Amino acid sequence: MRRVDRTSIAAPQSLEPGGAGPDERKKAADHRTDPDPKKKAFKYKAYKGADVRLALETLFHGKCAYCEAPYAAMMPVDIEHYRPKGAVAEDDTHEGYWWLAMAWDNLLPSCIDCNRKREQRLFRVSANLADLAAATKPVRLQAGKKDSFPLAATGTRARDETGDVTAEHALLLDPCRDDPARFLCYSFDPAHPAGLIVPTGAPGDAERGAVSIQIFGLNRQRLVEDRTRLLRRLEFLGDMAIDLAASIARLEEPAAKDAIAGTPAEGVSTRLRLLRDRTLQELKAATDERSPYASMASAWLDAFKARLAPPPTAAP
Repeated sequence: MRRVDRTSIAAPQSLEPGGAGPDERKKAADHRTDPDPKKKAFKYKAYKGADVRLALETLFHGKCAYCEAPYAAMMPVDIEHYRPKGAVAEDDTHEGYWWLAMAWDNLLPSCIDCNRKREQRLFRVSANLADLAAATKPVRLQAGKKDSFPLAATGTRARDETGDVTAEHALLLDPCRDDPARFLCYSFDPAHPAGLIVPTGAPGDAERGAVSIQIFGLNRQRLVEDRTRLLRRLEFLGDMAIDLAASIARLEEPAAKDAIAGTPAEGVSTRLRLLRDRTLQELKAATDERSPYASMASAWLDAFKARLAPPPTAAP
């Protein structure tokens, strides 16, 4: 999950005043007060507009807001409500956040695996990155957000449009309001790359991380396997960059330069330098916000730089 600035693009016109959104909100309010016992469930349409879909795809670069998997060429996308519009799984007396059904800041693009609750194959891991033995075999568990919206024990749930949603203390992470790096981290072992996500931070932060991992299914088998393939590629490119840098250094030693002067090997170090730079560019490209799993690639690159940093010099 990656932090996204929703203000970087304009809200879709259909959800702004004068558009379909405000009009539909009024109709939804009227429907709720209609005493007819035979009335059918209200059908929301405004959030399904083409301009809303395009805005979300642009904002998240065609990736799921929760798992960062690219959906544009692989799977259908659900226009997901962060606060569910029709029901709340954790509170069977709550009728959903209907007044936010067409609110721009409540809409996110989600892949069907993150959004639709069903049995999935998940890796179960704890916050202890050194203990991943229990995660070697996936187990079948229910995952997918659907109508889930759990709150911390200190939260007070808003029950209508007059409620204060900021007092709810939501446990699920919102990539447009939260910095996921504060709550989630990745398992980076160069010898055994595994694209597993674990909760991190202070107890309250770790709780939000753990709940989000479970409900969104962020450690489902195919997702972890896909992230692991990226990690292995990053490790390969990182090792190649290190080896190329070492070869260049050896070729540019005075004795080596004298030995190959005037031979076809004289330009090898220049060609190796170009290859090293292209390798580093590939590593950097993986961290671009348009790339799949960019948050993981960025965290890996930070860890890779830390591994290359010289150890601190001991004080005399």
